[in-house]
Amino acid sequence: MKIRSTIPAVVAAALVLPACSGDSGPTAIEIPLARVEITGPCPTVDEGATCQMTARGITADNQIVTNAVLRWSSNANSIAQVNNDGRVFGLAPGTATITVEASFGEGEDTSRVTVFPCQKNCP
Repeated sequence: MKIRSTIPAVVAAALVLPACSGDSGPTAIEIPLARVEITGPCPTVDEGATCQMTARGITADNQIVTNAVLRWSSNANSIAQVNNDGRVFGLAPGTATITVEASFGEGEDTSRVTVFPCQKNCP
């Protein structure tokens, strides 16, 4: 009898194994994503302020991967920038589109962010 073990995608995405090549750091196992969804958008942010966006990845068999490796970008860095963790920085009044995409696999999602002029205690 052949015994086969499987690891659910959610667990496998977070699984860290020692590196075998002599490196001193751990190696993460990435699960290919079929799509990405923004779960916490930032529709507005004040100039000089920040807002945290959140997203999740979903595999081809519909398993949610909350700790997926994602890439964030802005189409208007002079208005709003976004870092690797999804934190949006409002830089100037206007509207920007924030995109998040899978680092491994496919899928992306977008959300518009409107930056309002700073009214009080501006930097």
